[in-house]
Amino acid sequence: MNKRGQTTLFIILGIVIVILVALFFIGRKVELIPELFPAADAQGELNDIDDHVTDCLGEIGDEYVRQIALQGGYLSVGADTYRLWNDTTVSYLCWNQEGLPTCSNRLLIEAHMEEELEEVMTEALSTCINIYDYSDDLQAADDWVLEVDVNYDSVDLYLDYPVEVVKDEDSASTDGFEESLNLPLGQLYDVSQYIVNQHAEWGVFDPLLYMLGQMGEYTIYTNKPYPDTLYQLKLREGNFIFQFAIQGEENV
Repeated sequence: MNKRGQTTLFIILGIVIVILVALFFIGRKVELIPELFPAADAQGELNDIDDHVTDCLGEIGDEYVRQIALQGGYLSVGADTYRLWNDTTVSYLCWNQEGLPTCSNRLLIEAHMEEELEEVMTEALSTCINIYDYSDDLQAADDWVLEVDVNYDSVDLYLDYPVEVVKDEDSASTDGFEESLNLPLGQLYDVSQYIVNQHAEWGVFDPLLYMLGQMGEYTIYTNKPYPDTLYQLKLREGNFIFQFAIQGEENV
């Protein structure tokens, strides 16, 4: 009986010691077992936000850059400024000169395309971006400012939108987000202006001769919906199309 009592006493003392040691380490906030799912850090959450915002920039940007190219460089088209073609409002880039084979250049510039894209995309992004789905510990500006830069072989987007994630003493921040669209809007715009200038100066343009001179880099389709001429431009490889119309004169 004495041996059993001693054994029981040792077991009880052992349990008490284990409990005391455990409480000691817990009190000092020492983790005895590593966390299997550590809490997300501030930079990790900011990275998720960056992925989300750049995805939105890419999605919205691709939609409207393709649209402005199909509409001849204009998103907002006024009455009598376009030709309806395959349910698309294709803008005139050269106005008819009565009784003459030449036309008047409408003078579309890249800055105008950038301004229209900035205006429409700024509003559209509000239907896509929701950074609060990715963190509860953030501070962000009330509004953002979008800058669109039309380059030769890309359209670059920069969203001025300061965001900071703060988790206890851990923080991460950014002044904005950026995305580059591999769409040759600027390059095909340059080709369109060459064609428009040929019509404005000479009243004619030879697409075959031009394509041969450019070593087949471009494919140019010419359509003649009376009384206008409609051009569709693309790189030899790729599906991005810039199209526009030359206004013709009806014969009464």
